[in-house]
Amino acid sequence: MVKELLMSFGPLKAFNLVKDTATGLSKGYAFCEYSDSSVTDAAIQGLHGMQLGDKKLIVQLASVGAKNMPGMPGVQIPGIHIQQPSVSTEVLCLLNMVTEDELRDDDEYEDIMEDVREECSKYGFVKSLEIPRPIAGVDVPGVGKIFVEFTSISECQKAQQALSGRKFSDRVVVTSYYDPDRYHRREF
Repeated sequence: MVKELLMSFGPLKAFNLVKDTATGLSKGYAFCEYSDSSVTDAAIQGLHGMQLGDKKLIVQLASVGAKNMPGMPGVQIPGIHIQQPSVSTEVLCLLNMVTEDELRDDDEYEDIMEDVREECSKYGFVKSLEIPRPIAGVDVPGVGKIFVEFTSISECQKAQQALSGRKFSDRVVVTSYYDPDRYHRREF
């Protein structure tokens, strides 16, 4: 239902309904990214405050911390539980975890790499890890995103369920599965 509402403004590039890891039920909020980022503001204006059953939608721009990442509206629907169909892969994309400034600092970058590898290893074998870094004067695709490749889809699903909605440096982690072919071609 939420996804359909969001798609009425345009096709989605990413959608994540955040679920409670223990119960599997929705926590009442979701994140999305539009294929065409120019529709983001219209979607926020059109959906914020909308009545859905006995609940009112709260729609706002999520803090992503990277200038070249299109805005991702977050949708909160208190008390609404929706099942999210999605195509799982062995590559997980983590959003809203790092800022460009953090990635510029070599020591901080190494700490982030180590923290992510250590945390993700709890859910399966981390085959590879990519965190694109900003380069002065170059528009580096994927800055602000973290990509983790697991050896199996089930390991990636465990990590997605455990990490989605968790906090990292006071930011709520947003997750989505990522196309392995695009990942290996470094199309971030």
